[in-house]
Amino acid sequence: MPEFNELRIEHRSGVITGIEQRGAGMPIVLLHGAGGNARWFAPLIAALGDRRVIALDMPGHGGSTAAPCWEMEPLAELIFFASRHLVTGRAIWGGHSWGGKLAAMIAAMHPDSTDALMLLDPSPASGIPIPAEIFVAVTFAGELGPWHSLEEATNSVRNLPQYANWNEALQRAFERGTVRGTDGKLRARVSRETLIAICTAAGRDHSDIIRRVSCPTFLAVADDSLGWQEAINFALFPHAARSVIKSNHWLMSSNPAELNRAVETWLATGNEDHAREAT
Repeated sequence: MPEFNELRIEHRSGVITGIEQRGAGMPIVLLHGAGGNARWFAPLIAALGDRRVIALDMPGHGGSTAAPCWEMEPLAELIFFASRHLVTGRAIWGGHSWGGKLAAMIAAMHPDSTDALMLLDPSPASGIPIPAEIFVAVTFAGELGPWHSLEEATNSVRNLPQYANWNEALQRAFERGTVRGTDGKLRARVSRETLIAICTAAGRDHSDIIRRVSCPTFLAVADDSLGWQEAINFALFPHAARSVIKSNHWLMSSNPAELNRAVETWLATGNEDHAREAT
C-alpha cells in the first residue's frame, strides 16, 4: 500500500486531518462514513494512480477535532470551507454512507464548486427510521473498546462486517481510529455519544436539499442494501450512472476490487468527458 501525504487543516472551529495522493486532473475529495477515517479509502486512492485525491478525517474521527454542531447542514458547510484550504477551484466530491450524504449536500449547496458527485452506498437522503441509540449499539458497539492491547483490539474487530477481508490496509485504518487513554487502554477515537449525535443528525430527512444536486453523479450501491437504495436514493438521482457491487454496506473492505473498477470506469467514461482541468 503506497504512502500518502498527511494533511492538517486549521480552521476557525478546530482541526481537520486527512491524507492526500498528489496527482493531476480534477481533484477528488472523499468523506468517510461514521466510525471510519481517511484511510478507509486507501485502496481506492491507490487504484486511481495518477489522480489527485484527498480523503479527510471527518470531525471527531482520526486526528480531526469534534464539530461544534453535528447537524448535517452546518457540518457540510464546515467541511466545504475547510477544504478550500486545499482545493480552491472545482472538485469531484465523493463519500461513503454518512460521508456520501454530506457530499451530496455539499454538491447541492455549492454547485459552482462541484464538478461531479461520487456516492458509495450513501446514507438515505430521507433519513433512517431506527433510533440512533439502537443503530449505534447494533452497528458500532464492537469497535469502540476498551481493549488492553492492540492485539486484543484487532482480534475483536477483524470479524465485524465493516472489516471484512481483513488485511494490512484495514489494519492501518483501524489503528488510525484508535487512541490510548490515560488508563493505558485502547479505545476508538470517536465516542459512542458522538456516534449517536451523528446518527441522529444523519437520520433526519434532507431530501429537499439533496434533490437540488445538478452535477453528473455516480451511485455505487452494495447489493445487500439495494432494496432501500432503490426505494430512496435512486429516486433522487434518476440520471445517475449506477453500479451494483456484490458487497455489504462497507464497499471499500467487502469488495474493493469491484468497487475500484466501477469508479475507474466512471471516471474514464462517464465523467471525464464533463470534467474540466482543475484551477
